[in-house]
Amino acid sequence: MDAIYSGKAITKAGEKLIADDVLKDNQEFSNAMDVLSYWRHTFEAPLETAFDVVEKEAQAYDKQAICAKRLKRHVSIVNKLRRFEKMKLRNMQDIGGCRVIVSSIKKLRQIERRLKKRSEFRIRGGQVKMKDYINHPKEDGYRSVHLIGQFNDGKGGKKYIEIQLRTVVQHYWATSLEIVDLFTHQSLKTNQGEEVWKSFFRDAGALFEVIDNIHLFSQLDHKSQFEKMYEHIFQHPDKKAREHMLACCKRVVKSCRDLKIINKLEAYTGSLKVVDDRLNDERIRGYVLLEINMKQKKVQTTVFEEENAQKAAQVYVAAEKHAAVTEDAVVALVFSNAVGGIKSAYPNYFADSSEFIRCLLYIRRIYEAYDSEKSFSTSVLKTLFGVKQKN
Repeated sequence: MDAIYSGKAITKAGEKLIADDVLKDNQEFSNAMDVLSYWRHTFEAPLETAFDVVEKEAQAYDKQAICAKRLKRHVSIVNKLRRFEKMKLRNMQDIGGCRVIVSSIKKLRQIERRLKKRSEFRIRGGQVKMKDYINHPKEDGYRSVHLIGQFNDGKGGKKYIEIQLRTVVQHYWATSLEIVDLFTHQSLKTNQGEEVWKSFFRDAGALFEVIDNIHLFSQLDHKSQFEKMYEHIFQHPDKKAREHMLACCKRVVKSCRDLKIINKLEAYTGSLKVVDDRLNDERIRGYVLLEINMKQKKVQTTVFEEENAQKAAQVYVAAEKHAAVTEDAVVALVFSNAVGGIKSAYPNYFADSSEFIRCLLYIRRIYEAYDSEKSFSTSVLKTLFGVKQKN
């Protein structure tokens, strides 16, 4: 990381990396990756500062908040440069990013308000740069809040860092979409995928918004989760809203049947073998290099302690160079406030969509009750939980 590259060299490296023939010249590709690695590493210090700020503010409102950070993957950088022709590598604002996952929208909004009061987030004449995808969801159904802050890089300059605030319910949806991308070789995350899958996630997103409005949904037992979903959908007092939600239920159920979505997600969940069990150690803060081999269905991990960030970055870029010329290889370097939190912060890399699947099963049962013109009966609860409803 000792080499210093000019802004022009960084822009040129970005242009080389998106060229169609970039992999034909191994040396040219390697050189461009070295420049990318250098530029990406300059975000490490401001990202660490941002993470400390965000973690402190988040845990003031939610002690169970999961906080994670990452430097953008080479593949993601290249895809973004290709999607936005006028964008240059040196101007990309989400090279460094923090993710905060909290239990409710109320807590998310409290953390958002705290962050917006900080000087780091008042970067445009005192104005906050943010995108509220909760009040204004993306067309694909994605919901979250993104804030952009400026943090000192330790060398007299500042770097943009993106902060992403999610509830656990929003997290279920977003990471399941990424899992489908990973296994089906689509890019639904960038709205470039099969229309049938896009429609499914759009409808599911509308229903997950309903779930998100159930107080502390993720902390309820499964029976209570189902009951609350039933009340919010099947017994909604607004007829128009109720009909819209039930129509979404119908389309989600049909998509699940036609695409065998639940079966596929369950198969994905059990397909990847995690070689290293150190991810279950909650006591360690640090970086984890994830190397996923889709052919061998294996996740290999390398753990770096927090103070070894530079070493982690060096190993990371070497792994990315290898992955670029290796079919079905995925590489990521992630950090969480506990190594054990990596699986919760990034379940997509472990193909874990179990909570998303559970919600789909709730949706299916709700629609079956509606479609058969039954009330919320004992049989519905018994099917799901093997228990009888109390009178």
